[in-house]
Amino acid sequence: MKFNRNGVTGGMLGGIALFASMSAQAMNYFELETYPYSTAARGEVEVENRMTYSRRGTKEEETPGANKGLTRSSFEAVYGVTDKSEVAAYVDYARPRDGEFDRVANRVRYRTRFYEKGELPVDLGLYAEMEFPRRDVNDAEFELRGILEKDFDKWTLDFNPMFEKVVRGIEAGAGWEFQYAASLIYRMNERWHPRLDLFGDFGLIRNFDSKDQQKQLLSPAVDIKFGHGLNAGFGIGYGLTKATEQQVVRARIEWEFY
Repeated sequence: MKFNRNGVTGGMLGGIALFASMSAQAMNYFELETYPYSTAARGEVEVENRMTYSRRGTKEEETPGANKGLTRSSFEAVYGVTDKSEVAAYVDYARPRDGEFDRVANRVRYRTRFYEKGELPVDLGLYAEMEFPRRDVNDAEFELRGILEKDFDKWTLDFNPMFEKVVRGIEAGAGWEFQYAASLIYRMNERWHPRLDLFGDFGLIRNFDSKDQQKQLLSPAVDIKFGHGLNAGFGIGYGLTKATEQQVVRARIEWEFY
């Protein structure tokens, strides 16, 4: 194994980047997603891949440029249990610059919606997830997010308040963390849906992080419906704080079938 001038191997650097990318109690760059009110139909199957690539890392003084060149990939399979609820399983992979893909976590989740669309002033849903990281200081993490959606003519506003807690591991006693995902979507036509996404992580509820340590990511994006159950999405995220990765390229492809 070759060492560079500083005596640190490329493999060690890759390991550090991977650990930083999958640490609990942090924004989940594997799933930069605002969940809508709608769910998979009964018996419907969806397979999906989300990928992000960090063109520019963080601006923190201690670790400038952290995670630059890091690619994250998440594979998801969804099944519609009823017309209002679905279950899903994920496998997350990460690849540091000049490294190889490595599996970093498994996740399972349940999502449901309440009432029919338009029956309430705001359409409501609920999402619950368990994550099982690998080679992390924590073994299991729980996430609960609310789903709120409101349509205004051709516009749709989605908001997901998120509450996250380590349930098994060194940080199990740290308490709950508050994050959010929000999207403003313009339903231009049946195929094209431009959108503006905002993702944030304030830190632990009992002691929010300082402004520079919070993570806030603004991302213009577009969803494209190709027909026959094939959908895709593309966007670029821009970090609004020093602790946020400064430029993240996003891509998603999804296939729905029965």
